[in-house]
Amino acid sequence: MFYDVNRFHLCAFITWQLVNFAVGQYIFNIFSIHVPKWKCGDGPVTNNCTIYQQCPKNDLSFVDPVFISVAMDFDWVCGSSVYYQSFFSLIQYLGVLVGTVLFGTLSDRFGRKPIGILVILIAIFSILGTGLARTRHVLFTARFFSGLSIAGVLVVICAWIMESILSHQRMVIRGFFNWGWTRVFITAVCFLTREWRSASYVCAACLLPALLMIVFMIPESAIWLHSKGRNQEMIESEVFMARIAGVIYEPKEHKIIQSKTFMETIKTKGLFLKLSVLWIMWFFVAICGFANDLNSNTLAGNLYLNQILFGILLVFSKILLLLVDSKYENFKRRTLHQGSQAGMILCFAILATFLYNDYHGVGFLIVYLLGTMFIEYTWDAVYLCAIESMETSSRASATGSCSLMARIGSLLAPFLTYANTWWPPAVYITVIVLGTINLTISYFFLQETKNVNLDEVHVDDDEEKVPMMRR
Repeated sequence: MFYDVNRFHLCAFITWQLVNFAVGQYIFNIFSIHVPKWKCGDGPVTNNCTIYQQCPKNDLSFVDPVFISVAMDFDWVCGSSVYYQSFFSLIQYLGVLVGTVLFGTLSDRFGRKPIGILVILIAIFSILGTGLARTRHVLFTARFFSGLSIAGVLVVICAWIMESILSHQRMVIRGFFNWGWTRVFITAVCFLTREWRSASYVCAACLLPALLMIVFMIPESAIWLHSKGRNQEMIESEVFMARIAGVIYEPKEHKIIQSKTFMETIKTKGLFLKLSVLWIMWFFVAICGFANDLNSNTLAGNLYLNQILFGILLVFSKILLLLVDSKYENFKRRTLHQGSQAGMILCFAILATFLYNDYHGVGFLIVYLLGTMFIEYTWDAVYLCAIESMETSSRASATGSCSLMARIGSLLAPFLTYANTWWPPAVYITVIVLGTINLTISYFFLQETKNVNLDEVHVDDDEEKVPMMRR
């Protein structure tokens, strides 16, 4: 069987792709703050704010608006209200920041499944609330809760799914069920609806299958139950997975592990240094990634085509990454992270040169797409390293702490894109500088974790054994 995938693994893969549509609200921000050029009466097409503010509203019109955005609907185009464009993204990032700490801790204490269900419910109602909002206060509240749900997906459900599949399938799920499809999906929704409220309703409705999957098809993480010493429930969860998979349940001797809290984890010798390295790496890639995404709506060309191209490129690049990872045993997590950082630095150095020479042709878009691909590869590396480095009892909390650092970085991203109005290469130069620092830290301090058994991370060899299903 392809990568030893059975029916249960396939259900886990599909569930991960479906819940990722909640994370797609990051991409929705690109469309939500998009503002086309305008004209006053029969005047020239422009983006001059003086003309926008002085022109009578009856004579003012947007030229070929491809999407009726939040910024257009709430008149966040020029003047002091333009800052609400940044705040629209910022308040969501703040929600993600809070959610990484909140849901990671709750998940390690109460389990992956109940917190995962809560996260998807919050996602559905917050996205629905976004579409129903008639005032900016209600809108910003909905976006904050949308951020909470994004954090829950990235921290809790990610750990849950990774604990439910085989070690060599982690790259499979990154390769075939990934952010690229989410980007294509959100772009398609926006293209078909052409208006932000309708797009929000569709996105909320499309999360209902994800809710059904995590309620009825994915049991509580057997690895998490094992870490809590709940062995009977662990076996029941394994039996359920075997039944869905269509295989015979086979008990297996497995080591008893001592459950640790997050605070106990960071006090463990060597773990704090490992976690510190991950914190720095997540912080830097978040600034680079989110600033690059928010800046993508300023690219020349069709808004939808650009985003579709980004998504398709990511899909095929992830498949290529999976093939390379499977074929070459020496292609480690360190190789993935450091190679991605080097490629990103090179691409954005070329982009900065293009911008300096005022070149915005096809070559610019191609290099931009390649740079985006390398940023996405970096995200793959930091997620896998975080999941594979931490003990089960504190995995969600530790990953949440990494995500917290990323959200602090993402809070800076809207300001960085705003700096582009004064200095156009601001985003690209920042990516180059931070990428260089990140590459240096990775080379000297990042530890290898490829194909580790998540249930036995930091487990002593002499610990007692208990039965557990053979994966």
